[in-house]
Amino acid sequence: MYGTRIGAGRTAEIYEYGEQRVLKLYVPGLPEAQVEAEFRISGAAGRAGIRTPMALARVRYDDRHGIVFEKIAGGTMLAALARRDGSVAGESERMARLHSQIHRIAVPGLPDQKSSLHDRIAHAPLLSDEVKDRLALMLQALPDGDRLCHGDFHPDNIMIDNQEWIIDWMTGMSGHPAGDAARTALLLRFGSLPDDAPDEVAVWLTDMRAELLDGYLLSYAKQTGTTREQIERWMPPVAAARLCDGIPEAEKEALAAFVRQSLEGRDSG
Repeated sequence: MYGTRIGAGRTAEIYEYGEQRVLKLYVPGLPEAQVEAEFRISGAAGRAGIRTPMALARVRYDDRHGIVFEKIAGGTMLAALARRDGSVAGESERMARLHSQIHRIAVPGLPDQKSSLHDRIAHAPLLSDEVKDRLALMLQALPDGDRLCHGDFHPDNIMIDNQEWIIDWMTGMSGHPAGDAARTALLLRFGSLPDDAPDEVAVWLTDMRAELLDGYLLSYAKQTGTTREQIERWMPPVAAARLCDGIPEAEKEALAAFVRQSLEGRDSG
């Protein structure tokens, strides 16, 4: 049986699980295919050279699926930012460096980025069929890619001790780095804060979002040669696909408004 709960998110809780192991136990009802994807993609990323906790075994407790992972030390970058450990500028540069390292690698056999985005756009709430059709055409015109993409890269999925670790590979895929960077930029701009964030921390984290986003985009451009404009071209379809995620309604409404405004800007441009 698993031990003390040591962390929690929207889709899973983390528990002690014996010596040097943790159990990521997913919420009831989460499709088994998503758990299998994280187990498989975590392993693929690790074998490709990414520093990520080793996925050791899949387990099940009653109606909940889980994965046993290697236990690592340290805490998340988000927690470090909340404690004011280090500078926002330094952490944004670190984010860009880690993300660019991921994007140098190709891992065959992963889900395809553009196919996934296309399917999610078709099922996105809050958008009209006309808007979805325009987004599908926009996506089709964007470049293909074969690089490893995390699909959910943000400060709460970066662990830091004397080295850095990348966690949570459920949405890992093969695609174009600019599309993955666009997802990160949208998470930094619109993403909801953790439910357990204290009020004073939530206020500070909200205030530092813009600095972290600008620093990340500037550092990522310097390290990869990818321009901000190239990343921004991916943002409307990536934002629309995000509407299929289990996120608060306020965040969905903000993303849908962003998509509509982006298309209106193209019409008037």
